[in-house]
Amino acid sequence: MNAHPLSDRLVGIDVGGTKTQLAAIDDAGDRRDVVGPSSDWRCGHLFSDRENLPRLAAWIAARTRIDEATTIVIGLRDCDTDADIELACSTLSATLGHAVRVENDADLLGPAMGVDHAVAMVVGTGAIVSARDAAGRRITADGYGWLFGDWGSGPGLVRDAIGRVLTATDAGGAAEDDGLILALFHHFDSGNAAELAAAATTVTDPLQLGEAAPLVFAAARDGSALARATIDFAADRLAEGVAAVIRRGGLGERVVAAGGVIVNQPMLRDAVRARLAGHEHPLTLSLLDVPPVEGALRLAASVAV
Repeated sequence: MNAHPLSDRLVGIDVGGTKTQLAAIDDAGDRRDVVGPSSDWRCGHLFSDRENLPRLAAWIAARTRIDEATTIVIGLRDCDTDADIELACSTLSATLGHAVRVENDADLLGPAMGVDHAVAMVVGTGAIVSARDAAGRRITADGYGWLFGDWGSGPGLVRDAIGRVLTATDAGGAAEDDGLILALFHHFDSGNAAELAAAATTVTDPLQLGEAAPLVFAAARDGSALARATIDFAADRLAEGVAAVIRRGGLGERVVAAGGVIVNQPMLRDAVRARLAGHEHPLTLSLLDVPPVEGALRLAASVAV
């Protein structure tokens, strides 16, 4: 029996907003999977704490057996520009003492599905649409964070829903009986619009704000016009993002979607699918049916060949 564990040949890592998943294949072809909360190493936005990337490198090092022949590919949320990717790549490579390839986590979706050219759509704690053009350049729409964008994400839905509730209460009339108003008042422990606005404004963690997103879908199922409008507008923005990426040269005959909101909320998913089907050049929407880390592992295998 070999007393020394075999080195890892391929390492794929998917870093999302809530969890970090690692898959490694060693010299014998045996696979090992590890999943942990991203909060184990991450504080805030990826680049808001200079120790985030070194902590991620330490997290990886503690769970892998790297040697000079190991190929590592990481799909990393918040790497939204070439400069972000270059910084993450150089920092992680230097800290690990081993070269790594870094992609945005959305760019794992196509490879995970075995599709060469796909438009990736991630709608969960954040939201972004991404594709590559014929020269391999990355083209994106949204992904601007919960304060100004991320339409359709949990925090983005709640932000928009609160705005609609505040407008409806100002207008008065029948709109004040909409079920979304009471649901958000209750969730934020508020008795009126001013208290709701104050309570929501104090929330600094987008994950905390996103906790109210299921209330939007529940209210829509119960007939809330405000909730339905929130979902429809999010679907509009997501479909417009796909159209924009294609118009700017992004390649893809299908949209591959992942993320907790679009996977678990058929109301939003069906609305997006209907809008994509109505495009000048209709596109199908497929849910990613394997973990995104499979895309990182496949990219690692393609690099290692």
